[in-house]
Amino acid sequence: MAMITIVEQFPVLIVTTGVFSGYTILLAGLVNRKSCFYIFLSVVFAHLIMALFILHHVLTVGPIHYWLGGWRPPWGIEYVVFELNAYILVILLILSLMSGIHSKRSIEHEIEERKHVTFYTLFQLLVAGLCGVVVTGDAFNMYVLYEIVALTAYALIASPGGKALRASYNYLVMGSVGICFYLLGVAFLYTVTGSLNMGDLSILLSLLYGSKLVHAAFILILVGLGIKMALFPFHTWLPDAHPAAPSPISAMLSGIVIMVGFYALIRVLFTFFPPYYNYGLILLILGLLSMTVANLFAYFQNDLKRLLAWSTIVNMGIIVTGAGVAAYIISTLPEPITAIPEAATLAMAGALLHILSHGMGKALAFLGSGNIHGSLHTRELSKMGGVGRDMTFTGYSMSVGLLSLLGLPPLIGFWSKFLIIMAVAMAIQSVGGVVILATFFILLFNVIYAATYYLKVVRVLMIESGAARTHEAPFPMVFSVVVFALICLIGGLFLPIPLIRLAGSAALAILGGAI
Repeated sequence: MAMITIVEQFPVLIVTTGVFSGYTILLAGLVNRKSCFYIFLSVVFAHLIMALFILHHVLTVGPIHYWLGGWRPPWGIEYVVFELNAYILVILLILSLMSGIHSKRSIEHEIEERKHVTFYTLFQLLVAGLCGVVVTGDAFNMYVLYEIVALTAYALIASPGGKALRASYNYLVMGSVGICFYLLGVAFLYTVTGSLNMGDLSILLSLLYGSKLVHAAFILILVGLGIKMALFPFHTWLPDAHPAAPSPISAMLSGIVIMVGFYALIRVLFTFFPPYYNYGLILLILGLLSMTVANLFAYFQNDLKRLLAWSTIVNMGIIVTGAGVAAYIISTLPEPITAIPEAATLAMAGALLHILSHGMGKALAFLGSGNIHGSLHTRELSKMGGVGRDMTFTGYSMSVGLLSLLGLPPLIGFWSKFLIIMAVAMAIQSVGGVVILATFFILLFNVIYAATYYLKVVRVLMIESGAARTHEAPFPMVFSVVVFALICLIGGLFLPIPLIRLAGSAALAILGGAI
């Protein structure tokens, strides 16, 4: 392996130091419980700086290939970072940092003090596992790292105790089924190729697409990761699990954890399997059904966190629909494919930009609900009338986040939805057919319908009355929601073109079969 620069070592450093920091937090907490937060925050901040350097390197120099232990792939594990996962890595660590800052005060009223050390230990391991899933270039290593994510998530959801234990158990059962399906699919691919390296698999599988084992692997991986992403009809665990968790963990689960599942899905599908498998149509069906069913449930929720959880399924549906449109357009092209159509790139770019816009807006909303719960000790919307007028920073920040999720221009959420809708409109012209036409109208209906309950929440928080008089949340909790609100505002007002270009680069990389 050629001499590598320090930046090219950052991916493996992020994962390894993240894991070791988890154990450091556990040991340090035995001596000084308050040190756990500061160790976590320092590590995540350092990792975010590394991720920004990685993104710059990938955009200016090219992809990073790191062989663990110097073992050449496919014999050894390879970490591969290109435009897509470098982009996801930065989003992941921004969310982790802000959620961590919020947790300094929010867990005081959500988790018993004796659990604070284990909370930060698990939180650190969760972040490290997520980073590992994103940067690995090995299909089995992705399973191992996803298990770290899953096990820590189960424990973090259960940490408040009470009803959270049942929600965590349901997630454990469904998550275990999902990851077993993925593992079995990878095992089938290994049986026919003898390799687990993603780059190697993409080459070897090109000669084996007629194999029944490859067909079975495709189905198993799709269903397994579909469960992890809470796509309909595998979504039943999410509306219980996400609200039950402490607010910073709810923000992580809805903002990025299930989005890493989406990353894993498109990484595998677009790298391993050809367009004639027609998974574009499958993704369209799953995405449209997910957003439609979840929208119908979301509107009637009185529990704010539960409403936001259903909204997460809606937005996952939007993202999957964007990816489905891209894959469907490509599947209509004659072989060999020489160029990616503009509409396909635009659809995938919209889906990837929506990961950013939804992540920031949804994390803001969950953290804001934690601020309100800390002051009013309720999650019922009917008891929150006008609370945003007393909790000024929280109220206005939440309003910005909810309006961004709604897709109101010029907030960042508008641009991601606009790109996907524009891509579908372009596909009507270039591809045509009942599938694309139906996708356009169902997508448009769901975007408009979702606006009704986002506006309802804003109205309750800022206009109605009835909530008990209260005060603003502590500074760390306010700081996090204000930062997210500024990202939604500044990203939409001043940075839409750079962000769209970044998402477009990531889209081209994955649609072109980047490994």
